[in-house]
Amino acid sequence: MHSVFDMINRHMRHGTRMRLNFIRNYFLLKRLRNRVKRENHERRIIAVMLLENMGDIVACEPVVRYLKEKTPDSVIVWVVKKVYRELIDSNPFIDLTVSLHCLSERLLLINSGLFDEVVDLHFVDRYCSLCRRPLKKDQDVAGITLNNYFHYGSLLSAMAQSAGLPALEEGPRVYIPKHSSAAVDALGLPGEFIVINCTSNADEKGWPKEKWECLLGEIKERCALPVVEVGLKPLIDRSSGIYYGLCGKLSIMESAEVIRRARLFIGIDSGPAHLANAVNTHGIVLMGNYLGFKRYLPFSGFYKESEHAEIVYADGSAAEISVERVFAAVEKMLNNASVGISHCE
Repeated sequence: MHSVFDMINRHMRHGTRMRLNFIRNYFLLKRLRNRVKRENHERRIIAVMLLENMGDIVACEPVVRYLKEKTPDSVIVWVVKKVYRELIDSNPFIDLTVSLHCLSERLLLINSGLFDEVVDLHFVDRYCSLCRRPLKKDQDVAGITLNNYFHYGSLLSAMAQSAGLPALEEGPRVYIPKHSSAAVDALGLPGEFIVINCTSNADEKGWPKEKWECLLGEIKERCALPVVEVGLKPLIDRSSGIYYGLCGKLSIMESAEVIRRARLFIGIDSGPAHLANAVNTHGIVLMGNYLGFKRYLPFSGFYKESEHAEIVYADGSAAEISVERVFAAVEKMLNNASVGISHCE
């Protein structure tokens, strides 16, 4: 009985927090709308809805540039969860960031009448990870769902089409603020290094720790570059060849700056891999089957070109990829003249 009451209390607290947050956002947006329409009644206020998952948000950054090019005078509002808002706050094409508590809360804003247009980039069969409610998205323009979205191209292409936009394929950008660059300056990183990311929010995308350690042993023995690990949770310790473990110690934008300074990114399909794509750092990405998709390519832009990124595919799960294949990709990329770094011996 206690567990039932606890669940009810959690739902009540969640509902109260959601409504209070909506009230705060409503008055913020109401003031914005009044000011904008007072200055120019024809000026459009467009909401972009994409609340979570760092990789998704980075991948979909070109959406706002498309909207600004289409309607230069529009006011772009990006609705996002607080933990990811730094990706939005620094974007010069976005006029206002609005933080929501959960996916269900976005319905209150959509129905508020405060926006002239809503670009909802979520797939129709998503649900809220907090309150477990279904997404309730009216737009099902292209019939794109979690079961078929990679049949429509990259993450950007699929999400754009699901919102009724064209199949966009421009490369994403991140806009790193000066204070993030200064914070990375203070770390005292070496002038040249490899950056790795070993974990993601989906365990099935992972590569085993023992294989990472074996790869790092090969890099340490045969290549003249130190290795830095980034991400939320560390997988490798200093004894396994890591020069500097930064997992859990950086903001998103600081992570982007570390990746930007690296000569090579090695990782799995994850948020940091999308950051590497956005800052044009040459990369190696380990990918296997995921949610029934085989040999899918989530990236647009820089990582779509083979000279910039080596996608190491598995026929099954990413965990099946051999160390030898990954190190061969490392040698290939380090010996690529366009990367401009030390050769492996």
